[in-house]
Amino acid sequence: MARLNKCVSLPIVEDEVVLDSMLGWLVRWLRILGVRAIYDSNFKDEELLNIDHLLITRDRELFRKRTRLSMLLETSRHLEWLSISSLVLGVPLVLDMGRSLCPICGSSLIKVSKDAVADKVPKGVLSRYNDFWLCTGCGQVYWVGSHHMRIKKELELARILLSSISTSCVNNNLLIIRK
Repeated sequence: MARLNKCVSLPIVEDEVVLDSMLGWLVRWLRILGVRAIYDSNFKDEELLNIDHLLITRDRELFRKRTRLSMLLETSRHLEWLSISSLVLGVPLVLDMGRSLCPICGSSLIKVSKDAVADKVPKGVLSRYNDFWLCTGCGQVYWVGSHHMRIKKELELARILLSSISTSCVNNNLLIIRK
């Protein structure tokens, strides 16, 4: 399912992780879970070769060339990416708006009053919900609406997958496999 280019103890404690340009879906989910995920859809391999943080990639050639800590996602299933990342980074697969970051830009979210966002959200949303969060970077407004049921369902499926994952050190690579 995945491999790290070194046999290391999990979880890996990193203040930030870097994801290559093929992993935009995972970036958004990691940010929702509170992970500082650095991402640019225009990242070039040369830029990523010597970056200090853990690199998560699907690019086998980049993974092979890189000497710093890297994780290669060998599965194409998005929920497996999320489960594997949770295992490696020690991030709970639970939605917590107090920890969540903006999935768009990765900035912090602050809880704000209805009045602060009255001109930024549809009137129907304003009348149905009381709790709002504002991104300190891009200004996007978030609330716990009906889409959170889908998010919670996806996280539940990822937790089920996580329970079937194990690790093994082989040839100085940490393999992440299904039991």
